[in-house]
Amino acid sequence: VPSAMLVLFAAARGLLATPTRHVVFAATSPRRASALASSELAAPAVRALYNGTRLGHAVTFEAVVPPSVAPGTPLPEVVMATDPGRFPTASRARKALRRGCVLINGAEVRCISTAGGGDLLALQARVSPGFSPRGKPPFPVEVAYEDESIAVVLKPAGVCTHPPADGENRRRAGASHGNSMRSAIHYALQPPPAGTPGALYRPHICHRLDRPTSGLLLCAKTRHALLGVSSAFRDRVVHKQYRAVVCGIVEGDEGEVDSPIMRRESRTRWRVLRRGRSLRLGGGHLTELALFPLTGRTHQLRRHCAEVLGAPIVGDSKYGGGDAGSGLYLSAVELRLAHPDRPPGAPPLHVAVEAPAKFGRLLAHEQQRWERLAEPDGDGVVAEC
Repeated sequence: VPSAMLVLFAAARGLLATPTRHVVFAATSPRRASALASSELAAPAVRALYNGTRLGHAVTFEAVVPPSVAPGTPLPEVVMATDPGRFPTASRARKALRRGCVLINGAEVRCISTAGGGDLLALQARVSPGFSPRGKPPFPVEVAYEDESIAVVLKPAGVCTHPPADGENRRRAGASHGNSMRSAIHYALQPPPAGTPGALYRPHICHRLDRPTSGLLLCAKTRHALLGVSSAFRDRVVHKQYRAVVCGIVEGDEGEVDSPIMRRESRTRWRVLRRGRSLRLGGGHLTELALFPLTGRTHQLRRHCAEVLGAPIVGDSKYGGGDAGSGLYLSAVELRLAHPDRPPGAPPLHVAVEAPAKFGRLLAHEQQRWERLAEPDGDGVVAEC
């Protein structure tokens, strides 16, 4: 392509006359900028040629379509011919076009558009989060850990992780007015700094907890973190620990349940933490367990406790657990996994919290009532394991 043609197109786009459009997106505040500079996990900023056609996007690449491309050529073929390294297949080119990543002569185009030799092709990418929540959060969310690409938040019991798609189910789940974790985390988390490669439009929750279950939820803020965490869950290399108070006696001090759910492999390790007595629950016995799911099936822990250990979780009416008046006694208290932004061999991301206070209160209250009102039988002392 003659250099004079490049100069003409650059002048037409205003690149030569307005050098101030060559900007580097910076952090949104001095505090964030300082934190980014001192963070070992921070990704390098993307150098943008100029702002894109969408909010939070910038053009990061542009080139003149080769003269060998005939006018009226479909856009997927044009994209492949102009940048074969980035788009070696038609499938990849069509995907970029569907996402609005391709501009022709400054306008956003789609697969049905055409172009020819001499047109200016540009690629735009997101360089800053585009979501800015308004109004008040539906409920407060506590943040257990946060950096530029990942966050771990505490989900309250009784709140949906994701709102159901159906309107009636949404109302029944209490999510008809945005009362879900997906809606609330936007208010609690800081966005990644502007210029972070692959910044997501809004934080993405990487896994689920049942509505009555409380505890740790892992969120991703960048595409790279989302892909890394999703791969870790798929490969079952995420260490998870839950705490539960169950009705009845669990024989032994530790073990592993290997019982399929819906004909799919389901395995859970368990360990007894504490035993106690009760006048109204579990036939006179309560047990606190540490649960370590090795697979991730729906209601896996609840079903394994009730159907295999014979000790349903307190508050789990669906599987036969006694009602203590304070919801389900099941909480996710620990997460450990390799941080997707840290080099191989680096220390893993490890987040742990205490079990909800209601667990200890229930065990202590029921034990005191047993010792005060039950006939002495020499078996009323809480045993520490």
